[in-house]
Amino acid sequence: MKKILMLACAMLLSATMFAQQGDKSLGINIKYGLDEPKSTGFGIKGQYGFTDKIRGEASFNYFMKKHGAQMIDINANIHYVFTFLTFDELGIYPLAGVTLQSVNPDEGSSESKFGLNIGAGAEYSFSEKIKVNLEFTYKLASKNWDRSLVGIGVAYKF
Repeated sequence: MKKILMLACAMLLSATMFAQQGDKSLGINIKYGLDEPKSTGFGIKGQYGFTDKIRGEASFNYFMKKHGAQMIDINANIHYVFTFLTFDELGIYPLAGVTLQSVNPDEGSSESKFGLNIGAGAEYSFSEKIKVNLEFTYKLASKNWDRSLVGIGVAYKF
């Protein structure tokens, strides 16, 4: 058991990091809410590599009108991106961050809530400039505002 644990630690330590300090990317994404109201959203995102291990992401998503209300969310997340020696193009990452969700019903004024984001994602670099991702995010805002989202996106690295 001790050998297996040591091997797992060695593999984790030998993992190379996907994000490089100063890397920047700009992209678009499509989100789908898994909880009621199940709505589809479209958004933009920007990423910046603070270190070789950690990157930040800011995003804005607009969700289509569902049950007479439309929603937007603004997010600031941190990713810790891993790649492993055999799959340099594939990265996996946990994410954590903050969100501001706003709902605008037809018949009244908008209401907003701050909350937290937790989740995980995977991304694949097709080339030096283009990458795609798949991501799951859980938003913790308040009892009736918590949401689970799954999203796909594409980004251009510059």
